[in-house]
This record gives sequence, C-alpha cells and structure tokens, in this order.
Amino acid sequence: MFKYIKGFFTALNANAHPGDLAHAAAMGLLLALVPRGNLLWIVLFSLLLFVRVNKGTLFLSLILLSFVSPLLDGILDSLGYAILTLPAAQPLFVSMINVPFLGLTRFNNTLVAGSLAAGIAAYAPAYFLVRFLVKLYRDKLQSKIVNSKAYKMLCNLPIIKQIIAAPSLGEVIK
Repeated sequence: MFKYIKGFFTALNANAHPGDLAHAAAMGLLLALVPRGNLLWIVLFSLLLFVRVNKGTLFLSLILLSFVSPLLDGILDSLGYAILTLPAAQPLFVSMINVPFLGLTRFNNTLVAGSLAAGIAAYAPAYFLVRFLVKLYRDKLQSKIVNSKAYKMLCNLPIIKQIIAAPSLGEVIK
C-alpha cells in the first residue's frame, strides 16, 4: 500500500503530466463504481493495467472511492433498471444474453448496468476535475506546503519515513 501512496505523491509533485494522473483517477472511479465479483470488473481491471497511467493514482483512487460507492447503490440500481427496461434496447440485451460467457459479466444486473453507465458518464467530469486540481495544486499550493513547518514535522514521523523508503512501483516489478 505504501508504494501506491508513494507513487501517487511522487507523480503529483514531479513533472508527471496532469493528464496521466487525471486518467488514473477517473479509471479508479469507474472501477470503484462497478461491483466486483463478475467478469466485467475483471476484464475492465485487466485492460486498465495495460494503459499508461500512474498506477499509484489508479489503485489509490480505486481503494478510496470503493468506500464511497456503496452509498450510491440505490441510485445506481435505479439507473440500471431504467437502462435495462428501455424498450428499444430489449433486442440487444436478449441477443447479448445468448452469447456464451457474456452472461458472466452480469450486465443484466441492474446494479452492474447502472454502475457501468454512471462510471462511463462520470469519467470525463472526473478527468477534468482532477486535472484542474493537480494544476491548481502545483501552481498554488505545492511550494507553500513543501516550505511549511508542518510538512517538515510530518516528514519526520516514522510512518511517513516508511512510505518514503518504500520501493517505487518500477523497483517492485524488477
């Protein structure tokens, strides 16, 4: 876990492109919304591992947003019901359920359908919001935080020293 936190803060404070961080956070949101335990989540997760984004931000946003997503289950379930009961989409859903292994994605579950639709719809706003916040942080707050006494005291805490000493994501793979 420490390596993901370190990877996030290293990228945030380094010269990493804000778009990489924003895409990673938006992908984490998408994965956090879709319920785990089905083929759809596994396929999405596997595909996102091959995309060039900051993995620390992806995993950190996935973990943090996973705590928030159960609060949205009622809304997402209603959205999924509305999507799955669209009369114009019924032939598509019937043909999809007849495809072998496609039923394992549980796309016909109202929560899965609503979560996927909400995650796709929230991707672009989350991307632009995170990109704006990263730019704002780098332009306005980064130098103030690094030069503050609180930051220097925080860096001397044992847990923070462990995070700083944790191997980076690239070192773990080697």
